[in-house]
Amino acid sequence: MELLRDNLAAGASFSLVGIALLVVGFVALDLVTPGRLRQLVWIAHNRNAVILTTSMVIGLAIVLVCSVIDTELLALWRALLYTVAYVILTIAVMMWSFVLIDWLTPASWARCCSRTTSILPAGSPPRSSSVSAPSSA
Repeated sequence: MELLRDNLAAGASFSLVGIALLVVGFVALDLVTPGRLRQLVWIAHNRNAVILTTSMVIGLAIVLVCSVIDTELLALWRALLYTVAYVILTIAVMMWSFVLIDWLTPASWARCCSRTTSILPAGSPPRSSSVSAPSSA
C-alpha cells in the first residue's frame, strides 16, 4: 500500500510540474512570436501558429518523458529538480533557435504567423471580387 501511495505521489508531482513547464514553454513561445499567440491559436485559428505551438508542446513532452525515465532511481525531489532543469534548458534552446532561424531566413515569421488569408492550392486562380464573367456578345 505504501508503494502505491508513493507512486501516486510521484505521478501527481511529475504531472503538476509538467503542466507548469508546458505553460512556461507557451509563455516563452508567445514572447518570441509576433502578435499574441493565444489569440492567433484559439481565436483566429491560424494554422501556422497552431502547428508551431503543437510542435513546441510535443517537443517539451518528449523531454519530460525522457526526464522522468532518466531520473527514475533518484529521490523524488531530486528527480523533479532535474526535470525542471532539463525542460528549462530545452525551452531556452527552442526559443534561441526560433530567434536564430527568424534572423537567418529572408521571410519574416511575422508575415507567416499573422496571415489571415487562406493559401490557395497550386494552379487555382486567385480570388477577386472585381473579376466578372466574360460576356458572350
